[in-house]
Amino acid sequence: MPKKRKAESAVDVTLPITPMLDMSFQLLSFFILTFHPMPQEGQLAINLPKPEAANVNQAEQLPDDDNKKDEYIIQVHSSSGDIELLSLQGPAAKREAMKFNDMQDELKRIPLPSEKGQNGISITIEASDKLNYSRLIDVMNLCKYLGYENVGISRMKRGGS
Repeated sequence: MPKKRKAESAVDVTLPITPMLDMSFQLLSFFILTFHPMPQEGQLAINLPKPEAANVNQAEQLPDDDNKKDEYIIQVHSSSGDIELLSLQGPAAKREAMKFNDMQDELKRIPLPSEKGQNGISITIEASDKLNYSRLIDVMNLCKYLGYENVGISRMKRGGS
């Protein structure tokens, strides 16, 4: 005759929640503190306006002689994403193939219109399609640092690299 088993009482299992919460918060804080995101430059999808679009808008808004500004163009040449060469063209300046460090001296040499000062000068930065956005911002910051408030950007016309 088989032996009868004694009825075993149910085992009460408790899970220690506090240590598990402590460990999960430690892991969360570790990952937050050690996270280093990638540079944002590669994630920006920015297209400069086409030169044809600028011509349409200029025809509609012809300035009168009192509001006419001296217009200068800075061309930024790039084939690798970094600034390779700069050129400055305008009524009182024409300089080709200079480096970024020389651009500050050239912009300082621009003669200011008599009554309007730097507000009488308009600067357009024509950038190559392959130029990194941060390099374009560097050129814009240089113009703003020197006090030129009327700074615009456009895509470089064909023939620029």
